[in-house]
Amino acid sequence: MMFRNSCKLLCANFGEVWKLLVYHILSLAFCVGLLAVFYKDYFNFVDIAYSKANMQTVWDTGTMYGSTFANALTIVANFIIYFFEAMFASNIGKGIYFLIIVALVMPLLMNIGKVVTCELMYGYMSACQKQSFTGTFLKTLKTSLAYSSVKVFYALPFNFLIVSAMWGLTRINNDIFDYFMPFVFVIISALLMAFKELLNAGWAPAKVVYDHNVVSSYTIGMRAIFRKGERVFSSAFIIYLLTIVLSMVLGLYAIIIILPIISPLMHIFEMVAFFSNQGMRFYVDNDTILSPKRLEEVDKIEDAKYLL
Repeated sequence: MMFRNSCKLLCANFGEVWKLLVYHILSLAFCVGLLAVFYKDYFNFVDIAYSKANMQTVWDTGTMYGSTFANALTIVANFIIYFFEAMFASNIGKGIYFLIIVALVMPLLMNIGKVVTCELMYGYMSACQKQSFTGTFLKTLKTSLAYSSVKVFYALPFNFLIVSAMWGLTRINNDIFDYFMPFVFVIISALLMAFKELLNAGWAPAKVVYDHNVVSSYTIGMRAIFRKGERVFSSAFIIYLLTIVLSMVLGLYAIIIILPIISPLMHIFEMVAFFSNQGMRFYVDNDTILSPKRLEEVDKIEDAKYLL
């Protein structure tokens, strides 16, 4: 139900997808501009890693064909390792600068866009109201900066866990396992990302709806999401599972078709999960209002104190 309602809201507000895509492109361009200060060095590191990892052979492998997929994933993992090895061996300062831009500045900008999208969806879901993306961006900038600054550091352990798990899969050297590699990769990736989503899904919506500080918003969001945590987790798992499988099948075409959609879809999904678990009525489209069960109908007795 959450997945279906999220898709309905995405279709009803598809204009926001393009606006968020433009924002993401501008954010990416800004980060690339910052990295361009040392562009010659970074291109050199890429060239070194490309040769050492034999990246050219990736284009000869299949997508979902057992050992060829395992080989392609291993080559890509090796390319990333060689890139960082060459970069830090050449100049530690440039390596740290690269990590700051990619691991901190870029996620910071993306999370600002997330708050803006949640704010836009709050207006639509609560009052069927359309708002300006730019106006909402400026109005919520102070709030979104506070949320994004904390969220960036909070997400680092989760991102490290996901990357480490994917890297660990590429270190398994077994001919039989190679044939199961595509399925293991898809399932583990989807499970880890769904787990991360479960622990983050209510944060931005609570911040937007109740306008509390970052810490209080996280507490409210977690409490709301865990009322139906298994449904949120299973829905997130399905979304990520479909996304990963389609990305593997479509390859480079996923950048054009899937990636622009998955980000706003997940933002909308978080708003739907929060509204549903809080028992808040909301518009699914211009003609349909959904009325979830009220809190007193879904909460346990020991949770009744939170209704006040």
